Amino acid sequence: MRDWLRKRLDAFETRQEQRDEEFAALLTSAVDALSHRRTLWTYLAILGSANAIIWLSVIVFPRDVMGGWFTVTDLDHRFGAVLIAILFGIGMWFTYSLFRLKFPDLENPKFQHEVLSSFNYSMHTTKRWRVWLFAVIGGVLNVLLLVILELFRIEGLPKAQ
Repeated sequence: MRDWLRKRLDAFETRQEQRDEEFAALLTSAVDALSHRRTLWTYLAILGSANAIIWLSVIVFPRDVMGGWFTVTDLDHRFGAVLIAILFGIGMWFTYSLFRLKFPDLENPKFQHEVLSSFNYSMHTTKRWRVWLFAVIGGVLNVLLLVILELFRIEGLPKAQ
């Protein structure tokens, strides 16, 4: 019995590791694609347009957005979590893409064999960590400001009769 269970657990762990590696490869390819300026501008246009449409819908139709939110979360709370994750992801990737305009060599540094290459690598790693941190903060701020704007617009509008 123990051997059978161990074999099944090993197979599960192998599948899970393969999924994790595939996800890491997908994320790496998306981040590497941003090193090309044309792809970066395409990302910015798509993410900026999507974010602008979301913001405009909250500004123009706040009651409809709130009603849609309640309808979706009444069906299943996982749908609400997925919507929040999508809003967060759009804000995070948009912020990261903006930083990639300023730092085009963020992910693939080209350090030569020089005297201070270790120091330069350390500074570059710190810069990359800070950019990702600010990208996450940008995603969180996008979601929080949308929620605050939604609540402000709902409370500030006269109720339909």
